[in-house]
Order: sequence, then C-alpha cells, then structure tokens
Amino acid sequence: MTDIDQNIPDSESSDKRLNPRQQQIFKKRQVMIVKKASRLFIKKGYSQTSMRDIANATGINLGNLYHYISGKEDILCIAFNNYHNLVMEFVIKNDILNIQEPEAKLKAVLRQSLEITYDFRNDLLMMHRETRVLPRKFLKIILKKESEFVRLFEDIITRGVESKAFKVSDPFFAANMLVFQISFYALRSWNLKQFTREEFLDMAEETILRAIIPDAM
Repeated sequence: MTDIDQNIPDSESSDKRLNPRQQQIFKKRQVMIVKKASRLFIKKGYSQTSMRDIANATGINLGNLYHYISGKEDILCIAFNNYHNLVMEFVIKNDILNIQEPEAKLKAVLRQSLEITYDFRNDLLMMHRETRVLPRKFLKIILKKESEFVRLFEDIITRGVESKAFKVSDPFFAANMLVFQISFYALRSWNLKQFTREEFLDMAEETILRAIIPDAM
C-alpha cells in the first residue's frame, strides 16, 4: 500500500475488527456508494449533492452511510484513487515494469491509460471539476496521487532517454505533458464525437508518441 492509499478509507483502514468476509462486504458496499455518489456529482454537482441524496441513491440509512465513508470528500478521494489504481493494477498484473524495451513499455502503459480515461471520461471530468472545492487536506492527497502517476511515466521516459530510444530534453516536463494529454478526451469529448473509440485512441497514441520517440508509429 502506498502512502496515499493509507490516507484513503478502505476495508483495511475502516475497522480492524472485521473478519475477511466482513471486509469484503464492506469494500463491495463502499464501491457501490462511490459509484452512485459519483453519478450524482456528475448530474447535480458536488456542492449541490447532500449526504442525504447519497443515502437515498444507495438505499443505505444516513446513519449507516457514515460507517462506510466519513463525508463527501472521502468519495472524491476514493474515486480518484480507484481511477489511478486501474492503471497500476494493469502495470502489476502484466509485469509491465519488467519490460526491457522502453518503447514497448511506454506504449503499453500509455495505451491502457488512454483506454481507461476514455471509458471513465465522465468520472474524470467530474473529478477535475470538483477537486477545487476540496479542503486542503484532501486536495493534497489527490495531488500526491497525480504526482505518482506522472512519476510512473517520468521513470519510463528517463530510461528511454538514457538508452537513446527517446528524444526528450526534460523527462519530468515530458511526463507532465503526457499525463495532461491522457486527460484530453475527458476535457474535449464534446467536440470529438465524430471519432469512434478506436479512432481516437489510435490518433491520441500516435500524437503523444511522436513527441517522445523519433519516427514513432
């Protein structure tokens, strides 16, 4: 578990007295709460959504709801954490970090990140829009998670530069630009409706890689 995961409520940090089966039920309900609350945030806005609205949407008594989350801020943090964990789970499951060729490693992580962003574009847009209202403590958690995401790409790009596979003057800057471009569809999907999912993913991947790899694609 990373430092940031320790700051976000989950089954491991909720109630140490829960047995494994109870923890599984707890986690399942928490995921359901975050999913339905996120739908409300997208539809009504974070500030306009009350805890009572979330209780009604989930069918969980308001008092019991606080057993799974301490407030709306938790939901945004968990949603953001879950989004980034999808990429990291892919990296770990497919042993991506042990790929020796920098270009293959970058393409694998980039493509998966683009696919996740495309499929969760409404959630990502909501997260970008609503994080501004978070208290500083919660905002720092989210920004730290985003920095970890940037560092993943920075490490890959740095290795590529060292092996002469990539042509980049500053890996840190390039990684920040890359992560911003990954969020592009969530921010501009309203003006990109003429492209199919695969068309967009292919063009986005090609555009990003051409800025890093000579003669990419």
